[in-house]
Order: sequence, then C-alpha cells, then structure tokens
Amino acid sequence: MARKSTESPTPGGVSTSRETERKFSLGEGEDGDGGAGDRTALPDLVGAGRVASVDDAVVHDMVAVYYDTADLRLAREGITLRRREGGSDEGWHLKLPVGASSDRDELAVPLSDSGAPSEEGGLPNVPAVLTGLVTALVRISPLGPVAELRTHREVRVLRDAEGRALAEAALDDVEVAVPAGAGEGSAGVVPGHFRELEVELLDDGDDADLDAISDALVAAGAVLGAQVSKAKRALGAPAIAPSDVPEPQEVGPHSTAADLVRAYTAEQVRALRRHDLGVRRGEDDAVHQMRVAARRLRSGLRVFRPLLDREWADDLRAELAWLAGELGAARDGEVLAERLSLALSALPASVDATDAARLLQAHLAEQHRDGEAVALAALSSERYAALLDRLVDAASSPPTTEAAEGECCDVLPPLVKKAWKKLAREVSALSMSGDDDSWHDARKTAKRVRYAAEAVAPALGKPAKKFAKQVERVTEVLGQHQDAAVAADVLAHLATDRSRALHLPRSAAAAAKVGFALGSLHAAQRAEVRLLRADLLDIWPEVSHGAHRAWLG
Repeated sequence: MARKSTESPTPGGVSTSRETERKFSLGEGEDGDGGAGDRTALPDLVGAGRVASVDDAVVHDMVAVYYDTADLRLAREGITLRRREGGSDEGWHLKLPVGASSDRDELAVPLSDSGAPSEEGGLPNVPAVLTGLVTALVRISPLGPVAELRTHREVRVLRDAEGRALAEAALDDVEVAVPAGAGEGSAGVVPGHFRELEVELLDDGDDADLDAISDALVAAGAVLGAQVSKAKRALGAPAIAPSDVPEPQEVGPHSTAADLVRAYTAEQVRALRRHDLGVRRGEDDAVHQMRVAARRLRSGLRVFRPLLDREWADDLRAELAWLAGELGAARDGEVLAERLSLALSALPASVDATDAARLLQAHLAEQHRDGEAVALAALSSERYAALLDRLVDAASSPPTTEAAEGECCDVLPPLVKKAWKKLAREVSALSMSGDDDSWHDARKTAKRVRYAAEAVAPALGKPAKKFAKQVERVTEVLGQHQDAAVAADVLAHLATDRSRALHLPRSAAAAAKVGFALGSLHAAQRAEVRLLRADLLDIWPEVSHGAHRAWLG
C-alpha cells in the first residue's frame, strides 16, 4: 500500500514513510470460517466525508516472512520486521511505533539488500542496516523467521471530487503458516486464516477523512478492531507478553525502597533503548536524551548505593560512564555549534567575522562527524551489547540489600539529604574568581541531587518534585556556565592553532581579522561565565532555603 509521506530521518539506503491506518473486521461469509474463499465486499463509501469516488480494485498476492528473536523481543515492543514478495511495496520492512499513537513509521529497503542465506537453500538474512536499528532490543540474539503470511489483497483508492487520493482501503484474506527454518519464536503460531480490512491515509487525506470513512464502515456493520499488526495476530499469545524491560510499577511512600529502585531503573533503561533507536535514525536531540538516560542511571546507582550490592553498582556505573563519554563528543559538538552560532550573530557590525565563521564551521563540522562516528561505533560494539544485557537484568532484578526492604518514606529521604549536603558544601566553596573545574564539579553534584529528587518523587510526591524544581534552577545556570567555559576554551585553541591556517585567507590583514573576531567571541564567552556565576550566587539563598527540604526530615 502507498503510505502517507513523512520527513522522518532515515539511515543510509532506507526509505521512511508514516503509516496512519485503522483495521476493521467485516464479519463472516456464508461458511463462517473466514477462509481464503470467504471474502466480504467493501461497503459503499461514496459520501463518507470527502469521498466522491472509489477506484476499481487492484489485486495483489503477497508472501511475507516475519523475523524476530526466539522470545519475540520485537513483537513484544510493537515492532515488526518482514520480508515481503509481491504487491506494490515488496521489500524488507521495519515498522516502528510512533509515540503513544497507533501510527507507525515504516522503514524499507529493497529485496536486493538481503544478506546471504545462512545455509544453502535457506532464507535470506535480514539486511544489516535494519538489524543495526534494533540492536538495543535484540542485543546479541539472532533474528530468524517466526511466521509466514500469504495475503490476497484487494486495494481500492478513495478519492475526493477533484480526483485526489484520500485513502486506500485494502481487503485482506490472510493465510498463516509456520515458515521454513522457523525456531522457538513460532511456538504460538497456529496455521489458519483470518480476514481484515485496513484503511490507510494517503498524501491528500487527513484525520477527518479517516474518521468519516471509519464512521461509514461502522454504520455499515464493520467492527473497528484492535489495532494489532498481522504478525502479532499470527504469532499469538507469546507476542503480547510484556517487554523484557517491564513498564515501571507504581510506587508510594509505603512501598519498599527496592520497588522504587526497580521502577526507576526500568524507566531509565526503557528511555535509553528508545533513544538508542533515535540516535541510529539521526533524530534531533536523540544523542542528548540517550546520554541523559545513561547519566540518570549512573546517578541513581550512586545515590541508591546503600540499597544495592556495592561491587555490582560500581561496576555498572563505570560502564555507564563509558557510554556517556562515547556519546559526549557528538552531544558537545551540537551544543557548541548552537552557542557559537548565536555568539557570531551577536557580534557588533564593526567586527568582520566572515572568515572566522568559515573557520568555526569547518572545525565544528569535523567535530560533529568525529563525534557521530565515535557514538555509532560505541553502539555497535560488543561492550555496549553486554551493557544492554546487564541493564535489562537490572531493570527486573537489581541486587538489593536488606536496607532496601524498608519503606520509601523512611529509607529514601536520608539518601537525598546526603547528596544535598555535598552540593551545599561545594557551592559554599565557590567564588567568582575560582577555576572552571570547581564550578563544573558543583554542576555534576547538582545534577545528582536533582536526579535523586526526581527519582524518589513517584514515591514521596509533591515535596520531592518541588525540591527537584529548585535544584533544576542550579543545574540550568551551571549547565550554561559549563557550555560558555568550553566554548571559550575552543575559541582560545583555534586562535593559537597553526593548523587552522589551512582554512584562512593568505593575507596577514585577513588573518588578523580572524584573530580579532575569535578574540571577541572568546571575550564574550568569558563575560557570560562571570554573569552566570553571579546568577548562581544570586539564586542560591532561595534555592537552599530550608523550607524546600522539610520533607528530608
């Protein structure tokens, strides 16, 4: 079926489209068995909203083999991966959920991109570009065929009065089979037939059209079905089992601290895996969000250390520090580029920054490429796959101590209070003339306090949330301080780096203009450092007021 076009980012060689559809059942025919010869006609949809005409049916016969791990990790996350022959869009398709909606992104590569069969006469292997995208879910488990669907499809395009294509209606008769070479993943497959109607938006359609068509179908006796993929329907009960990283359970003040640790760990591991996919797809801000999830996990292991096996927690923290570091160059490059772009635009007209901007652009582009390469190499490494396995285990059963069996209201406040005291000591030692490192250390401690308060907030409620908001004021100021300090260091380096001459004009006068522009930018960043230090010392008395910490006892 044609898909509604989208501007979603795609990895190399992969086309992406957004799938907005609804699924219906039309009831049984005379024999009532839903077999391949039991096809129910599509109701008349002319007059449903903007629908003015319906094209004659175009028939396709398709064979799709679905791939997953033995324990159906993809299906359990609402993801399908298939190899389809026949139809208007044959090829390899990876379908990914889009937030909480029923929409899905479909990533496609040609059949010719298939890997070589794993054995003579066997099915082709999944293209590496698609297996790479789902690494965070699959990890090192192999992907293999788990279900085969043979579909007889009748497709009709629904058009408005001007002939524009609003939607497609596809009436599918589906035969389910266990594919050749299937392993444990096909345990829930029951060979048989089912029938399904899909209505999907095309480029000229919108949600109102889909609603009107859906209403007309329901009025004609169709039943809006569960929006479950054909593969999941074929795979049966194992495909609807919970994810291997469960949804976090609700916790309250009288839940055990161990319950809170499990829920928090599961939440952050789920976030890390979600943003892993975003990084691989090149989504905006995905590197930042993945790095935040890694840092939150690491911070939680530090704050909750008395509740956890010490050696286990420290070792896992070290691996998370490695991951955050590998993501750091890509993220730092993004922040630096944005900051220096704004700084260039703020220079007075008397400063000729044309060549300086060219130099910065070349430097930042190189830094971005290098940082992205480092991040993607890390995400493709065996070390990262092993870390993912450990995080999945941690989300379900972190090794807690006896202290973790106490109630959240008793156990957690002292842990947050301990982190706060460290921050208070560090901030009290800061001075306007101090070195950048001491201010950066305070920033890291402030983040730990903020993450700790946010972590316990589900159990301890509004006081913890309000406290976290106060500490967030500190992390925001100190974050800007660190960005300005780093930018100033980069500018100082570029101003004295002889290799930059390759990007500069040859005349001494032009080179002097570049040096002056870089110096002006450097001075502006250091001036911002001083302003931000004053801002922090300004807000600290309010942030540190005892009323915000009454809940800590």
